Amino acid sequence: MDTAAKSVAIVVVHGIADQKPGQTVRELAHLLSHGGSGPPRYRQGELTEVLVPVSKLEPHVTAAPADNTVANKPSTAGNRQQPGAPGGFYKAQQQQSKVSDAANSAANAAPTATEDLGTEWNDYLLDQLQLKDADALYESTKVTLQRQADGTTVDLYEMYWADLSRLSGSGFQMLSALYQLFFHLSTWAADIVDQASISVRGGADWYLLQRLHAWLAWLMKGPTFLTQLALLLVVLFGATVSIPESQRYYVLAAIYVVAGLALTLLGVLSWLKTTTLWLRWLKVTALVAVVAGCFVAATYALADYPYVAVYFYSGVLFVGLTGFYLVERYAEVTHGVRVLGHLVVVATMGLIVWQGYKVMPYMSTHYEWTMNAALAAGEWLFATMLVLWALFYTLEIIALLLGLWLQRNAPANIQASMHTARLALVLSTGMFVVLTLVLWSIVSSVVSLAVNDIGYDPQVFGDGHWPSAASFVDYQLRGLGGFFTPLLIGSGAIGFTCLLVLAPALLEELSPSCKLSELGSSASQQWSARLGLWLGKGSALLDKAMHYLVPVGALAGACVFLAFVLNKFLSELGFDSAFVNALNTLLDPLAGEGLVVAGKWFAGGAVTLVALGSRFTQTLGRLRVALDAVLDVDNYFADPPNQQAPRARIFSRYASLLRYLQERAYERIVIVSHSQGTVISAELLRYLHVKQRLPEFVGNTAVSLITLGSPLRDLYSKRFPLLYEWMGAAPTQFATAIPSAADLGIHEWVNASRSGDYVGRALWLPMTEAAHFAVALVDGNALHNVQRAGDRTEFCLGAGAHTHYFSVDAVALALEIDRLVAGRQMQA
Repeated sequence: MDTAAKSVAIVVVHGIADQKPGQTVRELAHLLSHGGSGPPRYRQGELTEVLVPVSKLEPHVTAAPADNTVANKPSTAGNRQQPGAPGGFYKAQQQQSKVSDAANSAANAAPTATEDLGTEWNDYLLDQLQLKDADALYESTKVTLQRQADGTTVDLYEMYWADLSRLSGSGFQMLSALYQLFFHLSTWAADIVDQASISVRGGADWYLLQRLHAWLAWLMKGPTFLTQLALLLVVLFGATVSIPESQRYYVLAAIYVVAGLALTLLGVLSWLKTTTLWLRWLKVTALVAVVAGCFVAATYALADYPYVAVYFYSGVLFVGLTGFYLVERYAEVTHGVRVLGHLVVVATMGLIVWQGYKVMPYMSTHYEWTMNAALAAGEWLFATMLVLWALFYTLEIIALLLGLWLQRNAPANIQASMHTARLALVLSTGMFVVLTLVLWSIVSSVVSLAVNDIGYDPQVFGDGHWPSAASFVDYQLRGLGGFFTPLLIGSGAIGFTCLLVLAPALLEELSPSCKLSELGSSASQQWSARLGLWLGKGSALLDKAMHYLVPVGALAGACVFLAFVLNKFLSELGFDSAFVNALNTLLDPLAGEGLVVAGKWFAGGAVTLVALGSRFTQTLGRLRVALDAVLDVDNYFADPPNQQAPRARIFSRYASLLRYLQERAYERIVIVSHSQGTVISAELLRYLHVKQRLPEFVGNTAVSLITLGSPLRDLYSKRFPLLYEWMGAAPTQFATAIPSAADLGIHEWVNASRSGDYVGRALWLPMTEAAHFAVALVDGNALHNVQRAGDRTEFCLGAGAHTHYFSVDAVALALEIDRLVAGRQMQA
């Protein structure tokens, strides 16, 4: 065992932004080794990498009833496998409730109180986890320092978790994550409604609301998204004629030959690896037939006739195989879409073939045939998408009205949860539609260039012949702008208001200006207070406005959208009535060039972002923290179908690291966490404490926790009160605020923040107290403007934003860490 006469471990847990492995632990080591106003308290030592064995953190599972009829453990059936079904966590809670009620009934006892939902949620995710071999070993960066005052060896270990939760920093992946995020939010909304129903033991009315939200989540991530994928496949089919005609068929023949050779190799491997004789012959026979087809197709592609048909149907096959692959990838991260996705791909292939068969007699060139078939198939898919959105908005109106009705007399935590559910649903809907429409404005602009010189006969929208297919696409795009305008106005207003509130903090993010050495003590105190009050009051006003405007705006926007869809289809069907004329009069002012212009700007921004790639982090990367924060929260609550929930994987790694430290017999463990890392640290410690398992991982070692820029109060407790009831209500005075360190099973809890931190600030200090933004001052080894009570400490590091907590001006933070390392007691 690697022991030391006197040694302390510091666990460093990073937060949001684009940290690389080893970055945060190096930053903290630099801060501790920096002298500040005096000589350095620590001497830099060596940097090494240590390998920590990781085992799954098993959930606490109550033993099954004596009759063994139903196991009292969360179901592993998965989350929302069927369209419109409640979440897996809800089903697990219902199952557990039935078991408990049956056991109590048999014993003639009163119903037993269940653990809080947050603990139950952790149990559920941990039970789902299937730890992969790749996660069985964690490589942690370790920095060894020596404390100058007494020679104590201090080992800093990094608890890195971004690789288990976050995508890489490339521009393309960031855009992809942003696009998917908006329909993930609708699943959030459904999960929150499930939690509210569990808490109130809801009846048929709550179950109806659950089903509505579940259907809305599935419609967005299922039929709606898959229809958009089908439209992109149609565009890809049209792009198959972009290869020069003189080379087109040689390329096709080469592809079929390569595919035939690859499938031949696959057939040999299948023959060798398959043990069942009949299955071996079945696989080989099927592969031989496909290989023969590949070589026949290659021969026809080089023949004089009918090579055009071979190329056309090969294009259909190509987009079909691409679609099947994309659906499989999508099904790995999204529940309940695999079967529907493959059906949509097959339907898209059939639609292209059907339209190609219809228009072929009237086409004079291969190019015209392909483009007309693609345009016709695209029309039908576009019409399907409008119908799906109309259905979605109809269900959304019913869900919003029912949710408002059910919460009217509910407790405050239920009302706050329902507000979060509405916010998630409306934001996901609005932004997903905006991005969808802008995406299609970009695609349509590109398509218009490709079909400018060919004619087109509409199949769904309009009749007669258009001399230029580009004119038809442009006309439909301008009409689509009417759907876009109200959403653009609403999104723009919300975005500008948020920017106005966050602007000073974002400037601090890019260029910190709060150093005491630069501003002086008095000016630093004033700037910290002004920045904190601006952000606090602005956020409060914005939150209150969103509380009332979101349901009203969502209902109004949904009605306008339905009016647009109704007007379009009635007009296309030839209805000419006073009602249709009234709709035209009402909606005409909303149509215009907005969508076209926005599409061009968005296209330019998207291309720039993808082109920058990793350089984006070095230029404007600090402004990504808002997006990273949302992505981190999304992943933290995720229950993916691959049974690789990021939270469960992170908890398992973290608990294994604590066990590793216990085996090395450190005197004390000090956890220094930032941002999302504070949530992970506090929640894991509390989970282990509630389950009476903390000594299993830390023994009798005194554990202290430092949280920096923690969103526990401002985000998690506020937006998800049912899962974070242990955080308590908003504090009214520091002395009586909860939670305490003892609630986490630890020795001491220190929270520090910056006044312009838009992710998280004080945990126990109410906004009304003057000390909220008072900058902690260092006088030798003493700190001033620091609040202490019991086992809790809180202070402000001054003005600043969210990503500079370990900068060299954070001397107060370094002093608090040194106090905990030395084991000195708090002094008021």
